[in-house]
Amino acid sequence: MKIVKKISKILFWIILVIIAIYSTFVIIQRLIYKDKTPSFFGYKNFIVLTGSMEPTLNKGDIVFVKETNDIKVNDIISFRINNSVVTHRVKEIYKEDGKDFYITKGDANTGTDTELINIEIVEGKYSFKIPFLGRIILFFQKPIGIIVLFTVLVIFLLLSSIKPKKIKKI
Repeated sequence: MKIVKKISKILFWIILVIIAIYSTFVIIQRLIYKDKTPSFFGYKNFIVLTGSMEPTLNKGDIVFVKETNDIKVNDIISFRINNSVVTHRVKEIYKEDGKDFYITKGDANTGTDTELINIEIVEGKYSFKIPFLGRIILFFQKPIGIIVLFTVLVIFLLLSSIKPKKIKKI
């Protein structure tokens, strides 16, 4: 039991350090590049907010996209439309004046999107996802989630600082 406790404590601190490093990196990027989405070694992440890409991507998944200009039909891309990010599949590539435009569609949608997507608004091409984690992140952005997170951290720190009493043998 001591080994499990020690391993879980080490894993907790490793995850906490990784989150702190990532968060610091993202915050610094947001301060320096106010109009760009922060990237971490060329990868950007977004939370899927709708079911338009089900079953490939579900509401609450976190998708990671890689910045690239190499986009083909059937690739999944994330792009900015009206101050939000949409992640849909490329159904067709349309050329106009030497520029590529993408016709996109959510897998669960019946029709294609109405806007042509220019490479300039593409955030990146889908690389991988972490299922469900986005729901947890969204929860912790709400006041009740912050209270729960703070309470859990305090309880964890209190429990980890309590040392069991040694029982003397007679």
